[in-house]
Amino acid sequence: MLTVLPSKKIPRVLFSLASGVLLALCFPNFSILPLLPIALIPLLAALDGAKAKSAAALGYLFGLGFWIVTIPWIAYTVHRFGGVPWPVAGLALALAAAICAVPFAVMGLLYAWVAPRSAAGIVATFGAAWVFQEFFRTTIWIFGGFPWALLANPLADVPQLLGTAALGGVFLSSLLVAALNAALFVALTRPARNPRLAWLTGAALAAVIAAAAGPGRPRPSGEFLRVGVVQPNVQQDLRWEGGTAERLFASLEDQTRSLCRHARPVLVLWPESASPYAWSFAPAFRDRVVALCEELDIAILLSTVWSDEPGDPDAPFYNAALLVTKDGPVRPPYFKQRLVPFGEYVPLAGLLRRVRPISRAVPSAFTPGAGTALLPLGTWKLGGAVCYEVVYPRIAREEARAGADILFTLTNDAWYGRAGAQRQHWQSAVVRAIETGRPLVRAAITGISGAVDGTGRVLVTLGPDTKGAFSVPLERPSAPPPAVAAGDAVAWVCAAGLVAGILRHALGGSST
Repeated sequence: MLTVLPSKKIPRVLFSLASGVLLALCFPNFSILPLLPIALIPLLAALDGAKAKSAAALGYLFGLGFWIVTIPWIAYTVHRFGGVPWPVAGLALALAAAICAVPFAVMGLLYAWVAPRSAAGIVATFGAAWVFQEFFRTTIWIFGGFPWALLANPLADVPQLLGTAALGGVFLSSLLVAALNAALFVALTRPARNPRLAWLTGAALAAVIAAAAGPGRPRPSGEFLRVGVVQPNVQQDLRWEGGTAERLFASLEDQTRSLCRHARPVLVLWPESASPYAWSFAPAFRDRVVALCEELDIAILLSTVWSDEPGDPDAPFYNAALLVTKDGPVRPPYFKQRLVPFGEYVPLAGLLRRVRPISRAVPSAFTPGAGTALLPLGTWKLGGAVCYEVVYPRIAREEARAGADILFTLTNDAWYGRAGAQRQHWQSAVVRAIETGRPLVRAAITGISGAVDGTGRVLVTLGPDTKGAFSVPLERPSAPPPAVAAGDAVAWVCAAGLVAGILRHALGGSST
């Protein structure tokens, strides 16, 4: 039986904070994956028997500890590009963590309202409350949601363990990881020896079954599209220096020519912000890109600022992914749907009139895209995500439903330094490939660029802060896995279960 439980000497708040830190250590830069099945046990110990207000506070403290250790790159970005001293940058990190911790407070509150007492009730309730927290901050929470660092994401480093994401999406995988933590907590805290052994055995067996689950490898189609990626490794501040635009673009052209001479891809991806020119505002740039496509007999997928009315400063600006062939641009482009708060637009702009977005690409703010738009390349269909929006399961899922053969993401992670954001972002991209069964190729201006197949198996990568290029054949996939059709069904089932548990407890039913 576990003897180290919250007490006067070791209060519940320390258990919650410690649990948040333990979970953060599972994510990059630490990536201590063996902690994942046990990191939430101290939080469960803290929540055990806690009243609603206390449980909400404990969940909030857990979230504070988790986010401060997981997203230190917030402080780096604010200091480096916001020009503020480190103490102020640290306050910005604390504020971001304080906002992002709220969904964990909701999770604690829900757990206390159900008030589970039986072993099975603890496992089911904690798993459901955790999934609802992830669903809440993915779809409902402020600024369009923040589905960063979901519980199952660290398993992307060992994609063989993430087969359940292809069955029910990332929420199913997160549910199983949270339930495994709860099952081990139950096993460690049952007073009798036989129930403890039974729960330990059951948890181990369930973990093995979950790790082996999945739809299996798809039948090979034998159809391939060779895709190239150029990673120019241009640091963020260098892009803003005067007189560098022509040199940067000429270097991008040279990298593309070199790649095509050696590997002969059909499609070449340029990362977000790789070009110092915008398609809608630079006729010479348009001519050079089309000429390069004709010279090399390729298509180029690039990131650019787009406006349908470039002469009108009040017209909408879009962060776009544009496919260009030797015949010109393929219209319409893909317009980024999920914009970065304060980076690409200012939330509550009517109230925060003096606040400007960090992005210098447009004079005001970007406008979000209206929805799914696949880019056709011959018989292939490309489904896109620009930068941060690859963390949203819905976007990739809807593109797979619409018939996307390959997923791509064009990103600029040069903002975040080496404090974990690049690898955390990469993990999300791998999970999207597994959920949809589509190969995914990622072009990042300073890394990590790479490609994975529809099972999450890494085909090739270029590490951070390196200049390079690669070409890789991507196979046309078969029908999407069940997760695409399932959508958010797991989250809704968990929500329904929590409502039933809360009503049962409120009506005086027996403890679960």
